[in-house]
Order: sequence, then structure tokens, then C-alpha cells
Amino acid sequence: MKLVNRISPKKYEIKGKIYSEARKLVPKKINISKKKLKELYLEKKISCPKIAKIYRCNKNTIQQRLQEYGIKRRTRSEANKVRHNLNIPKKELKRLYVEQEKSSNDIARIYSCSPSTVRRLLRECGLKVRTKSEARRLLFNIHIPKKELKNLYLGKKLSSPKIARNHKCSPGFIRNRLREYKIPIRPLQEALPLSNRPKHPQCNFNGNPEKKAYLMGFRQGDLHARVASKNSSTIFINVGSTKPELIKIVEQSFSPYGHIWKGKPTIKGIVYISCSLNRSFNFLLIKKDLIEGWILRSSKCFAAFLAGYTDAEGTFCLCGDNAVFSIKSQDRNILYQIRSKLVDLGIFLRPPQIARKEGTLDTRGTVSNKDIWAIFMHRKDSLLKLIDLLNPYLKHTDKQRRMKIVKNNVLWRNKKYNNRPGTKWYREYLKEGIKI
Repeated sequence: MKLVNRISPKKYEIKGKIYSEARKLVPKKINISKKKLKELYLEKKISCPKIAKIYRCNKNTIQQRLQEYGIKRRTRSEANKVRHNLNIPKKELKRLYVEQEKSSNDIARIYSCSPSTVRRLLRECGLKVRTKSEARRLLFNIHIPKKELKNLYLGKKLSSPKIARNHKCSPGFIRNRLREYKIPIRPLQEALPLSNRPKHPQCNFNGNPEKKAYLMGFRQGDLHARVASKNSSTIFINVGSTKPELIKIVEQSFSPYGHIWKGKPTIKGIVYISCSLNRSFNFLLIKKDLIEGWILRSSKCFAAFLAGYTDAEGTFCLCGDNAVFSIKSQDRNILYQIRSKLVDLGIFLRPPQIARKEGTLDTRGTVSNKDIWAIFMHRKDSLLKLIDLLNPYLKHTDKQRRMKIVKNNVLWRNKKYNNRPGTKWYREYLKEGIKI
């Protein structure tokens, strides 16, 4: 079978005319003599793109002519000099770089070139280029005398980052100056607290021993104290509770000393509160099953400690018609110390006993990981003495209200039974050597 060409002869004629017209539009070969090109390129030092604009052609065409005529092309550095017209005399370069102390970047902006080109010209002129540290010092205009730096670093105890921010440079630069001036640099443990300044203002603890004892007692119960890191200057106090009275105690106790954050109640009604304090509250980081000696030696400090411990773990209540005071916790030794000190003060109660064993569930369904110990006080005279002891220091409003109910109950019972003393535990006290 023969292939039939589907294009008609007329279409061939039309295409031929289009091609012929297109050929007319194509520019003819550029006529530029070797002498003229040599004059423009070598003598007048005109670049290839500019010569191409004169002859209305592409720069590649000019480059081809240079190759055909055997004219040596300029190197990139020579081309850059021609393009940017970098004819900077040595005298002018010395005036800008050495006398006026301008940087290579500043000179590059003046002559519309790159900083590396300026540095190359400096080397060609025999001028010494600055080192990186010298350039940085000049760039930031840092001139810190030894006396001033010593006063800032040792006198005012400013950290190297703080000094660096004031002088608009890096902390490393300040440390280099300290080494040059032979000023002893602080060890890491001293430097970190100075550089890690808290976001919110913090105040030192006022040092009141009774208030300190109260906070230590309160800490043994509900407070959680921690530091972000070993060398951190901030102590965080965290508490979560459903009791608004307890949250109020935390807020009132720590708000004068640092920032307080309080969240909204959760679905279960728990409110979380957090406080950021400085290192003057280091005593809150220690949580041991032990009351410190200085607290036990002072009746007022002991009363404050017991009040804080009661606000966290204690209870005043009525069991039927009888008033009871109790404290339940895992701190066996602390409860024994509390009982011993109360007996010394003439407030009698029985020794601590196990209220709930390890691994058992409480009413809320929480499993105890240790034995829960408890002390109970039923004696009317002891309850009245205890109330007088705790009343100046107790802060929990609900427990203050319950304490008044207990006191009224004891007074009512004394009136009813003509102040008759109880004799239930006399023999037990005598066995222990306690005289009533």
C-alpha cells in the first residue's frame, strides 16, 4: 500500500513563505574588526556585556570574537575590577581602613563591592588585615578598662552575659577580657545562679524562727518542694488540694516572697497552686522523718511547727459526745517526738499506734505504700492546753472552727461533770514514769 500525504500543496507554499520571512528577521553576522574589539576590550577596558549592548548582540557573541581573534580574556578578579571600577588608591584605602578604622564591610558598601574584594585589595597594597577578634572589637566598639570590668564583675557581681548585654557583645568576649586582665572567673556553681535570673521578682525569707518552724511543719504534710536543677537559683513549691482553705494558706504564706500561679479547679475539684521562691527557702527542700533540735528546744517554735503539721495532717472532731484531736501520717519518728514534747509540756496522750497497715485501702480507694501511724488525744485537760498552745499559730480556717467546737464541748462536759478528771490511763502513765 502507498502512503498518502494528507498535507495539501497549498499548505506547503504557506509554510515556505513563513520560513523565508523568518530568515529575513534573523540578524546577519556581526561585523566587528579585531582592531576595534582590541581597542574597546583592552584599551578602554569595556566589559563584554557592554560591548554586546553597543553592537546589539549577545555577550556570548563578543566572547566568541575574542577567542577567534586570539585576544586574551580577563580573569574573574580583573573582570570584577573593571565591572565595579575599583580603582582605590593605597592612600585612600589606608585612610579608610587604618586611620578611620572602618571595617571591610563599610568600605565594600562605599565602593559597591564585596568585603572579600576589599580584603584582597588591602593585601595587594601591603596593609595588614585585622583578625576576627580585632574586627569584632572594632565592630562593637568595645573598650572596657580593667578597673570598670573588675567593678562590674567582682564588685556588683554581674554575670558575664549581663555585662555582655550592656556592652552589646558576646559573653565569650567578656570572659576573654577577664583572662587578659587576670581577673579570676567564677566557678560554675557561683556563675549559674547569677546568670539564671528569675523571670519574676523574688524576696528573701525574713528569718522569723516561728514562721520558719510553721512552714517546715506544713512542708512535712502537703507541700512539694523542688529545684529545676542542682545549680538553679529558684525553688518551686507545688500543692494540689480540694480544700480552698489549704490553698489560701499557701497563697498567704508565700505571696510576699515570690510569684504565685493558681490553676482552675479540675473535674474532681482539685486546685493546683505553684510558687517560685529563691534559695533563702532551702530549708523547705529537706523532708526527713525528724524534727530539728532547735525547734524542740523552743516551746514557741515547737508550737508553730505542730500548728503547721496540724494544718496539713491534723484533725479536731467530735466522736459522739467526746472531743478528739488526732494526727495521721507516715512519719512515725515525728509523731513520737511530738508526743514526747507534749508530755514534757504537761499535755498527756498515748504513744503513736498503727492506724492502717501498708497495702490497705482508705475510704477514697488509695493504697498506702507504708504503715499509717496516728496519735489520738481524748483527755479534756490536755485538749484545752493543746488548744491554747496551737491557737496563736493555726491558720486553717476550717480547723480553727472545729477547734472552737472541741473547746466548747470540753467546757460543756466539765460543767456537766463538775470538772471531774478522767482516770482511764493513769496506770499506763505511771508505768512509763509519767507523773500526772
